Amino acid sequence: MKALAAYIVSGRWQAILAASVSGVLTMLAPPFGSMLNYLAAAIVALVTLHIGILPGLQVMAMAAAATLLFYQLLGAQAIIALVMILMLWLPCWIAATVLQQTNNLGQSFKAAVLFGVCLLLLVFSFYGDPAAWWMEQLQLVEATLAEAGLSFPVLMDEQLLQEISALMTGMVIASLVIGVLASLLLGRWWQSVLVHPGAFREEFYGLRLGVTNGLITLGIMLLARFMQGTVSDFGAQLAMIMLVPYLLIGLAVIHCLLYRAGRGSGWLIGIYILLVFVPQATLLLAAGGLVDTWVDFRRRLMRDGDNAD
Repeated sequence: MKALAAYIVSGRWQAILAASVSGVLTMLAPPFGSMLNYLAAAIVALVTLHIGILPGLQVMAMAAAATLLFYQLLGAQAIIALVMILMLWLPCWIAATVLQQTNNLGQSFKAAVLFGVCLLLLVFSFYGDPAAWWMEQLQLVEATLAEAGLSFPVLMDEQLLQEISALMTGMVIASLVIGVLASLLLGRWWQSVLVHPGAFREEFYGLRLGVTNGLITLGIMLLARFMQGTVSDFGAQLAMIMLVPYLLIGLAVIHCLLYRAGRGSGWLIGIYILLVFVPQATLLLAAGGLVDTWVDFRRRLMRDGDNAD
């Protein structure tokens, strides 16, 4: 990975080539498409952080143009590639710009979340509540599976389908924000490997968003809980997006606690496997990250360790 990072920052055309190849392969290699798309966004983030904001923008624009031209010549729908770029590369560049200017990982996380919030507001402003559209799509999936002789109890429960469709927009946008932050963190790690090995770990371990952001997130969660109808659904989707950085803060807390306790990587592997196969664990971890706003588990651990000495 260090060799790849070194190649990317060795010249602008090298970075453009790496991002373009990743963008092109995103749709040509479906099993690895998402990973390659995140890689392309991380390349944009690395150039922005390591070389500068304008070079990062230039690399993103040139790689985007090359990717769109390729799909146009291939006869594929270039609009899909354009949406891919606007939904991941652009917000990742914005977040990297904030990080490059402030040198504060928490501020860049807030920028990514703000992008997601604005996107949710745009959807509701221009299209109204999209729950009915999502309901149609889910019913279409159910019908397609039924024709293939497959059935899923979740898709056959009408009430559950309505509940899922009411939250689908927030789920999708929250997933986008996770992708943006994952790409940003990869770009930041690359920069650390090239410039100051070990700096990323300390920066990630110290990740915090502040009390004000925590109170706003908690307030939105309470709004979603105690209101009814569209307001409640909108609040729940907004809360999903606001909770995304706290999921990563929860991971930072876990990483920090295990590192200071001298635990091996096996513990971390087990935790990530749990997050993949038990979705409820993701919510629990995000809740723990939010609680850390006031409890500050890492500072308490260091204080207890000093007292023990």
